Amino acid sequence: MSKGEHSPRHTSSPSVAAIIPAWNEAATVGAVVYAALDARTVDEVVVVDNASTDDTAAVAAAHGARVVHEPTPGKGEALRAGVAATPEAEILVFLDADLVGLRPEHIDDLVTTVLEGRADMACGLFDRGPLANPLFLTSLPVLTGQRALRRELFEALELADVHGYRVEAALNTLVARQGLVRHDRVLPGLWHRTKEEKLASPVVGHATKLAMLASACWSYVRCAVSLRPQPAG
Repeated sequence: MSKGEHSPRHTSSPSVAAIIPAWNEAATVGAVVYAALDARTVDEVVVVDNASTDDTAAVAAAHGARVVHEPTPGKGEALRAGVAATPEAEILVFLDADLVGLRPEHIDDLVTTVLEGRADMACGLFDRGPLANPLFLTSLPVLTGQRALRRELFEALELADVHGYRVEAALNTLVARQGLVRHDRVLPGLWHRTKEEKLASPVVGHATKLAMLASACWSYVRCAVSLRPQPAG
């Protein structure tokens, strides 16, 4: 959905689209949509319903998002569908649909960093508290779905890398390989519904989370290896 009654933006700045991939996130997607609509830098909000079996699509539409459907499961696949659905957007801001505590200023902070040329990609991390935040900012791979970037950066990815959770590692790797600038910051008060909360059984939720983290970490290892200098000759 384009901006309407929510904080209209009158500017000649590049067009910005918020893209929200969603699989069975009816409980939280509405609040994420509202935050994106109220962000002063965002022109359009698109939710990609990624084969949900709940009311995710209906809730997203009722809260004002334009909903597109991607039947092939996978975060990368959903993001690709969202990017394809917003051909006029020069700046993309990706947001997870399970966020809790997302505020419009979080989104504006990420987008403005790219709009003003201070970074080629801006990543927002969960607020884990004063002890854990420095660790996640400086010592661990950036595993986050909250990021703003220029469209051409996403379109420069290899098709094989726009698959599942691999897409996030691939974006980080592309930025590093091209010598571009990435800014990471904690978004105060931001958290998400965990897999244990979403799924019927905490055991199944924990196993699902471990599988997701294993997939993401393997993607980071794979991408890190691809960055190693090749021997001469």
